[in-house]
Amino acid sequence: MDILKNTLRSNDLVNALKNRSFFLMMLSEFFSQLSYNMQNFVIIFIIYEIYKSNSAVSGVILSFTIPAVVFSIFAGVYVDRWEKKKVLFITNLLRGFILLLFLIPTTRLSIFYSLTFLLSIVTQFFLPAEAPMIPLLVERKLLIAANSFFTIGIYTTVLLGYILSGPVLLSLGNTNTFILLSILYFASAIFILFIKTAKKDKVVEETEDTGIIVSFIREFKQVCSFIKNTRKVAGALLLLTISQGLLYIFAALGPGYVSDILESRVENLSWVLLAPAAFGMIVGSLLIGSMSNKFNLRNMITAGFITAGIIFILLPMASKVESYRIVQFLNIYLPHLFEITIEHLIMFFAFIGGIANSMVFVPSNTRIQEYTSNEYRGRVYGLLNALIGGVSFLPVALAGGMADIFGVGSVIVTIGIGILIFGISRIFY
Repeated sequence: MDILKNTLRSNDLVNALKNRSFFLMMLSEFFSQLSYNMQNFVIIFIIYEIYKSNSAVSGVILSFTIPAVVFSIFAGVYVDRWEKKKVLFITNLLRGFILLLFLIPTTRLSIFYSLTFLLSIVTQFFLPAEAPMIPLLVERKLLIAANSFFTIGIYTTVLLGYILSGPVLLSLGNTNTFILLSILYFASAIFILFIKTAKKDKVVEETEDTGIIVSFIREFKQVCSFIKNTRKVAGALLLLTISQGLLYIFAALGPGYVSDILESRVENLSWVLLAPAAFGMIVGSLLIGSMSNKFNLRNMITAGFITAGIIFILLPMASKVESYRIVQFLNIYLPHLFEITIEHLIMFFAFIGGIANSMVFVPSNTRIQEYTSNEYRGRVYGLLNALIGGVSFLPVALAGGMADIFGVGSVIVTIGIGILIFGISRIFY
């Protein structure tokens, strides 16, 4: 408790929140991200309830993810041409109106896929504008603290979205749930209106003498050249792609892990792994924001990868760890209600893994914002979203297939060893 109290008193965190525009943006982010995360789960639940088909659900997931690969770079190029405040306002309004279209009575799967696909396309324009807004609102010395709050907001809404989507859908019904989610998007848009940027939101000027394709190619080449010549930005993109890709891989292996390693019901995945990991991300981001001036960012990222590698290696060994004498010794003296079990160990590992991920996510985002001018930020984040989506497809597919052949535990340990080696190599490189 003392650590959290000291964290909340941190000057950087307090100063970041005292910035009225940044505070309004965090409120806007909370409502939009909560609606976004709930909408994904709600649509999946509704599709499965109507069609009772895993294939139908897979189609919805593809409708979410394909636009990230196809449209992210294109969206990033155009977001750099427009004022990011306007982009955030318009995209939130559009997503709110699109959700209202789900109120149209229909059982045609193609309609659900089309609306989901359209929602995801609009979101690809939202994503390259949200993080690049932060340097326009706060001073450079407060970027770590501001990104900590940004990360806290993202993973808090992921956690709430997973927890609330089912109960809200059951209590309000399909129609009222979509109306509520639309209202959240509209509220987010209203908060954006009152934001004032401390710095000029310089945009890339459009040229009339070239066509759309030629202009797009030229601007894409510009950002690629910029990334190539700015090593810290290139490195941060690589690190974020790896860390977020690992989350997708583990999400694919999670159900098998809970079923095969823990010998538990797949439904327990949320509270055994997802909730503790998200909470770890929140706590880690809070601690990083409070101690932003006390640590070297590069060392923090390295420690994050090494810790994540160790956690991956330990996860399949949880049943063995439980048999160690120290755990047995503790269970002898602990009250029966506090007896340590496999689930407790896994929740602890997931919590530490969440902290480790925050040690990569927050500093890497800060690096991109520090070393990227506003002229390029939209394109850089658009490229990042495309990289994460594109790079994750093959590893996720391979991880699932390898887990079926060699066992989910062996695959997780192998991934953990790879992460650990990567983290250790950063010490010497």
